[in-house]
Amino acid sequence: MLSIRPDWSGPILLKPVVRLLFFCAVLSALQGVHASSTKLSDKDVQAVEKAAIDTDEEEKQRQAIAVMLAEYEIEGKKLLDRLDENAGRNEIDQQAGALLASGEKIMDWGRFRLAQCDAYLEKSLELKGMIPEITREALERDYHHDGALPKAPPECYHIKDTFVHPATVLVLTRDDPSLGEETVTGIRMEILEVLGHTEVVRQLVIY
Repeated sequence: MLSIRPDWSGPILLKPVVRLLFFCAVLSALQGVHASSTKLSDKDVQAVEKAAIDTDEEEKQRQAIAVMLAEYEIEGKKLLDRLDENAGRNEIDQQAGALLASGEKIMDWGRFRLAQCDAYLEKSLELKGMIPEITREALERDYHHDGALPKAPPECYHIKDTFVHPATVLVLTRDDPSLGEETVTGIRMEILEVLGHTEVVRQLVIY
């Protein structure tokens, strides 16, 4: 998150405060982008069918994924901070790559916990090999809006996003390595949106 020093000199605080308010507004808006088809109420989340945790090994894996998801949130916020600090492509790609790797593991665990999402998440993982050449239009159509994916219940969408949004960041930096203003805004929106999904993911695959 943004760090705002307790300095009451006035204008110095204006820019970060305005930026923080903008982030909050964008995040709120993005959380409603797919609300009609993917938003889950608490009751919906509780009703999702999940695989039981029956062995010590499965319990260890659940705990490891819980830690990974918390770290994912931290790393996502660090990426936002790097954008504010005008970091270059290599640093942004490194942060996004770490999120992508964690998202892949979260997806694998989601395939175990939510059998109804298995085929959908497996197909989503094919995006990893397409990052060097997929167009932004195809990425949006096929993986954000599920054009290339099999039908699945809405809970699957939230898990998929932990992987698809970092992949999108890598596509954005690929197409604009100089990180122009429009690209930086796009990266920010991708990370804000996925951070809006992580608590639902936690409820779905950890608890």
